[in-house]
Amino acid sequence: MQSENNFYDNIIVFIQEMFRTIFKEKVAFEKKQVNTEHMGYFRIEYRYLPHQYDLVFENERNKFVIDIFDNEGAKATLYRIVNFENGLSTKNIKEAILKLEKVLEQDDICFYVHRNQKLFRKVNGEYKRVKNLNELR
Repeated sequence: MQSENNFYDNIIVFIQEMFRTIFKEKVAFEKKQVNTEHMGYFRIEYRYLPHQYDLVFENERNKFVIDIFDNEGAKATLYRIVNFENGLSTKNIKEAILKLEKVLEQDDICFYVHRNQKLFRKVNGEYKRVKNLNELR
């Protein structure tokens, strides 16, 4: 039976291989934080060079999220854009990274930021306050 640490080590290597294989020279590895003894936590950061976005793959309790940040710190979560299974498995990871690639190529991403306890959506470089949560996409 595979030890828990070995499982996470193999998954992290797989994630890094998938980013290299799928994005090739379009991403640059930024940093990795691993603290798997605390609920399996790890975080891997990349820079998507064509648009200068920061990509963050983060796992906790064997559920992962992929966040996209623009150069002003506005954030979009991949799951808010396109659905995927986020249980920590190689199949789910590969599917999510492939979907991330398509989203980044289309570059039709709605970013959000909190300022002064208010939520704003970034549309065409301009921030517009979200007054109705039904406006979120």
